[in-house]
Amino acid sequence: GAGRTLRFAATNTPMLPGLVGRLRGVLPDLTVSVSSVYSSADIVDQLEEGSLDAGVAADYPSLELAHSDRLAHRGIVTEPSFVALPARHPLARRVEVALADLASEAWFMTPDDGAGWPGVFYAACETAGFEPAAVHEFLGDQMQLQEMIADGLGISMVQATLRALPGVVIKPLIGTPLWCRYLLVWRRDRLGDDVAEALFGSATAAYRTLIARSAHFQAWAAGAYKTKTGH
Repeated sequence: GAGRTLRFAATNTPMLPGLVGRLRGVLPDLTVSVSSVYSSADIVDQLEEGSLDAGVAADYPSLELAHSDRLAHRGIVTEPSFVALPARHPLARRVEVALADLASEAWFMTPDDGAGWPGVFYAACETAGFEPAAVHEFLGDQMQLQEMIADGLGISMVQATLRALPGVVIKPLIGTPLWCRYLLVWRRDRLGDDVAEALFGSATAAYRTLIARSAHFQAWAAGAYKTKTGH
C-alpha cells in the first residue's frame, strides 16, 4: 500500500544505483531507505534482528551465506572476479592473465566481509603457488582505488562489470579461479511477494545493463561460452 518504507542495504556492488532506480519506477509508492553495509554477515545480522527489511549480500562457492528461517534469499548472479591493472602494466595487452604471473605484485585488498573474503583470494593464490608479496588493506570508493592503480601503486581484484577509468585495464584470470555470488536476502514477515519480485527483477535488469556497458565482460563471456561448447 501507499506509504510503505523499505529499509534496504547493499554490499559493495555496481548494480546498486540501477537497482534502486528501477525499483522506484516499478513501485513509485514505496519509499526506499538505502544503507551501504560492506560486510555481508552484517547485512544478515541486521535482517535477523529486524533493523533491515531486505538487502543485497555476497557469498562464494561452497561458502553459502547462512541464515535462519525468518529470512529468504534468491541468487541474482554468480560472476567471475577480474583483476584491475595499470594500463602500462607488462601484462595489460593480454586477453587473460594468469594469477601466478601476479605473484610479485602489491595488492589492494578489501577487508573481511564475513562471508569468506579475502580467504577465497588467498586460497586461490596458494593453489597458484604463491603468497602475495604485499597487501594494502583498502575500503574506499572505486574511483579512488582505480586512480591508485593507474598510478602504479598496486593492483586489485574487482567486479567483472566494473567500468575501467583511463589508465586502468580490467582483465579476466585464466581458469577463472575466483567467483562471487550476489543474492537478494529479505525478511519473510516484512516483504510481500510483490516487493520481493520487484526487487529481484530490478536487480537482474540492473546487472544486464552493467553487462551491456562492459566490453571486457562480454569478451570473457564469449570466450567462456566457446570453451564450454567446443566451438
